[in-house]
Amino acid sequence: MRALAALFIACLTGPFAAEPRSAIPWLSEVLRTPPAAPGSIVPTASVPPDGPAMPFGVGPITESSLNDPVRDGVGLLAPTETGLPRDLWRGLSALRLRAMINGQPIEGVPGARALYAQMLLAETDPPAGAGPKNGVLLARIDRLMAAGRLAEAEALVDSIGVLDPALFRRAFDIALLTGPVEDRCAQMQAAPPLAPTLPARVFCLARLGDWSAAALTLSLGANVGDVSATEEALLSRFLDPELFEGLPGPDPAPQMTTLDFSLREATALPRPQGPLPLAFEHVDTADGVALRTRLEALERLAREDATPAERLFQAYRSGTPAASGGIWDRMAAAQALDRAFAIADPAPLARAVLAADTLFAQHGLRAALARAYGRQLAALDPTAFDAATSGEIGALLVLAGGRGGGAPPGRPRTPTTPPGGGPPGPPGGGVAAGPAPGAPRVNNRVGGLVVLGPRGPRGAAAPRQHKK
Repeated sequence: MRALAALFIACLTGPFAAEPRSAIPWLSEVLRTPPAAPGSIVPTASVPPDGPAMPFGVGPITESSLNDPVRDGVGLLAPTETGLPRDLWRGLSALRLRAMINGQPIEGVPGARALYAQMLLAETDPPAGAGPKNGVLLARIDRLMAAGRLAEAEALVDSIGVLDPALFRRAFDIALLTGPVEDRCAQMQAAPPLAPTLPARVFCLARLGDWSAAALTLSLGANVGDVSATEEALLSRFLDPELFEGLPGPDPAPQMTTLDFSLREATALPRPQGPLPLAFEHVDTADGVALRTRLEALERLAREDATPAERLFQAYRSGTPAASGGIWDRMAAAQALDRAFAIADPAPLARAVLAADTLFAQHGLRAALARAYGRQLAALDPTAFDAATSGEIGALLVLAGGRGGGAPPGRPRTPTTPPGGGPPGPPGGGVAAGPAPGAPRVNNRVGGLVVLGPRGPRGAAAPRQHKK
């Protein structure tokens, strides 16, 4: 594992001959930055507080108290769980490591994505030069968020405690997309300096029921220039939707923040054209969303390992295909596979497995299929199938990582990925306009492959229904 991690770090180091992006386009604070690419998310800061991350440049000189906590090595997965060394970042400075993380998305084959995510979640020694601004920790959280891995990002924040505005901004954005947001708003109300922006404070005053204070704060903020015209229009519509009924709303901003998106969703304004940033898809995964929209969002997240495969397949089981073709064929194939496993007749089961494998592979969902059915596949008697079918089953077990379902490799268990797999709980998500109401290791041999089995496991108001 150490050799794999070292190879991965070497791959990350390659692209840094040019200056990397200094921040991942993500968080809720609106800044006066150049227009971003369509579908991107606005950064909390276009330049980090301690300046741009230059991997080979001379970094700024900073001063800090010896008593200031350094949290860049905090993680959810201990070295005993990951097999990664505690000195994983040995030989790298904090400045260079942050630039590497900011410049390298979580992408590639499932195994590479899993290893990178595991490294971001690992508990390690802080890199050389780490300071109390915790730039590496924030870069790790931002990278997870940009990859749609909101549960892991939130768990990492919560493992530290929301102690400063930089961490709170990230926790607040996650809550806007997954819900409930009222808990974070209560934290903001108890500690006003945590508020990432004045519009966020106005929003939270309303969500906590203080509508008069929200309206007054919005008016004062607009008068002194702390609220842009677009923000004022969105917040005014959010505070009093009846006043704007039938009137056109503002066009989507080129740089849509998480709060902008949430306000537009709450007031039924149209979405921008094109695909949403991956993290925004979590809003469409709640139970109240139209089934097709929910399936599309879950499929996109599952392709990137940004949600447990079980959530997608539980959604496939939640209704009847409304038509044929496209997503409905995948829904029907999943239900046919469930029936074949229930009957346990080798011949129809082999046909169902091969049909589902072919169909889901065509749409980038083969790894999700493997993880969702890993336990059932591992329990099959390989002698009951021909060599071709047995080989396909073995290949699926390899893709499942030998885990037999559950979270993708490298992902810590969260409330939405229960130990032992099974259907996850809904994440909530979305906000509404108007006043808020008060095992041990086992070996499985299939098709001549030996697969190591799993080790032990380590809302807001109802969302709108939206058709894409």
